[in-house]
Amino acid sequence: MATAPESTTKDPDTDTPPAAPKSRKRWWIALAAITLLAAAGSGAAWWYLHPAAEAPKVAKPVPPAPPVFVELDTFTVNLAGDRILQTTLTLQVSKSDDAEQLKLYLPQVKNRLLMLLSSKTVEELQTTEGKEILRSDIVTRLRAPYEKGLNAPSVNGVFLTSFVIQ
Repeated sequence: MATAPESTTKDPDTDTPPAAPKSRKRWWIALAAITLLAAAGSGAAWWYLHPAAEAPKVAKPVPPAPPVFVELDTFTVNLAGDRILQTTLTLQVSKSDDAEQLKLYLPQVKNRLLMLLSSKTVEELQTTEGKEILRSDIVTRLRAPYEKGLNAPSVNGVFLTSFVIQ
């Protein structure tokens, strides 16, 4: 018995080819295109709706507080030996409270300075290095507390505005 082979030819009643399995390739392409468009749209919306991040602002430097100076009277002392020193000092302090404290305790300030100045020799004070050491010693002496329990004044600098050795 012979069977006839199945025919893969077109159906004579219809002019359409036989149905091929549906391809999902087009469906994946459409889904990818929609996803890309949605992502691009949401990214564009975020970009336009959120304010641009400002560049970090550089803080303006705070100007320093104006200096506070305390000018002292002229000191005339006998140096170790037979010479005389005549000098005028100006002190720089951190704040006006320190200046007020120095003025309040001015007799102690003058005493400390006279004792220090009279202990120096001409040889020590004639050089620039000697004058720098003197300025450092003055700061050290004046930063010491004047009363028990009282904070010491903040002396930042000493300026020799007049300096004569005779």
